[in-house]
Amino acid sequence: MVTPSRSVDSKKRLKLNVTPLKEREINEPITPSSTPSRLIFGKESIYSRTKSLLQRSAAVTTNSGFLVSRKQQYDEIMNFLDTNVMSHQSNSLYITGPPGTGKTAQVSQIISKNFLPLQAPRVANEMELPKDLLNTSYFKLSNGKIEAVALTSINCIALNDASSIFNKIYSSFSKVNNTPVKTMQDLQRFMELYSEKVTFVVVLDEMDKLLRTSVNDTIATRLIFELFLLAKMPSINFLLIGIANSLDMKDKFLSRLNLRNDLLPKTLIFHPYSADEMYNIVMNRISIIEDDCIFNPMAIRFAAKRCSGNTGDLRKLFDVLRNSIEVVELELIASRKKSNKESKLTKVGMQHIAKVFNQVLNSTSTRSRMNKLNMQQRVMLCSLVHREKLDIFQSHISMDDAFDYYFRLLSKKDVLKPLKRNEFLEMCNTLETCGLVTIIFGKSNGKTKHTVKLIKTNVDEAEFQEEITKIDLLKNFMLI
Repeated sequence: MVTPSRSVDSKKRLKLNVTPLKEREINEPITPSSTPSRLIFGKESIYSRTKSLLQRSAAVTTNSGFLVSRKQQYDEIMNFLDTNVMSHQSNSLYITGPPGTGKTAQVSQIISKNFLPLQAPRVANEMELPKDLLNTSYFKLSNGKIEAVALTSINCIALNDASSIFNKIYSSFSKVNNTPVKTMQDLQRFMELYSEKVTFVVVLDEMDKLLRTSVNDTIATRLIFELFLLAKMPSINFLLIGIANSLDMKDKFLSRLNLRNDLLPKTLIFHPYSADEMYNIVMNRISIIEDDCIFNPMAIRFAAKRCSGNTGDLRKLFDVLRNSIEVVELELIASRKKSNKESKLTKVGMQHIAKVFNQVLNSTSTRSRMNKLNMQQRVMLCSLVHREKLDIFQSHISMDDAFDYYFRLLSKKDVLKPLKRNEFLEMCNTLETCGLVTIIFGKSNGKTKHTVKLIKTNVDEAEFQEEITKIDLLKNFMLI
């Protein structure tokens, strides 16, 4: 951004937009008329604008409405909606994948771009929608036709009691809430009243949280079963889209109830972002700013590599990059105060990225790091700690040794299916990102010395033991 020559009141001040660090007031820099330059500080600075683009909520899509690197998932969701709305039949879709892989963002983009407001399509005026329904709109089919729908999106984490889910869905659609809806049958009877007029579309985000809102998980499991069962009833037009982080939720909670295969929901997996995909997403976002990129591209690749792996959480990468910008901003403040000269644009380099990672790891306990892991990751960490206990004199073990031991241990315990080798290696990168292991290059044992990757756990033993004792499955892994 070019700042024209102007007179500036010496008392005028700007606030540096640094979050979550404390805001600091600084004197506004005066740009000489002969050498105009970018505004370094303030809300319109290139630093602040770049940080805004890297906010978690600042979703950037293509013109077609799909997230970068999520074209396949977009097509499958659209095909699910198009096929079932067109045929006026009930069905369900279960969307799963680790946190930060774009599940909710992609569904939200589809809703905003493909569900039309009531007054938009003139052709739909012939469809007389029930006046006693809420959240009605239109969905444009691939053949160009318009269908009437009633749409609601519910985040299950906001529910205090899982048993209230049926009434929550009912109250999202009905203008008359005299009689609470308590059961699947109650909701079914309500939807049957409109089966020839609209298709009900319900998005349940963080669906796995229903299991945590009830003291009795058996009740919550039954409710989840009934929701998917309702989405197969031929007497209504009901499409259920469930979104959850639990990769094994369908197998664990639905198959146990002897649900027939023809009634199981279609499953769509959002796999973790790779380092290259993360890099491309970031570059796509910041390319909106026409000024020069404030990042050294290698710094973005370095951060993406650290944040990729089995979780592939894009939100974590955004957090790291925003915090790295703030590190540069604070360096500029300190430099300006020291030299009393106008600050110049400084790019975010690998040293700034590394500083943020170090701050995160140094300020986080083993307990809080482990709380971010899923069960498969915790079991894998237990296997690494278990292996180290067998040879306390060996500082690091090879990846091959770690995988072989992990595979044998899980095969012996017969409780979880072991990961494949490539999945195991990706998981190691995830544990390193969380600060729970250290991966280095070293020399192999034996006569032929060659370079191999070595791994070592980085946990506080007392906190680690305290965390695993909370789960019987993990305690069993640590029995030597």
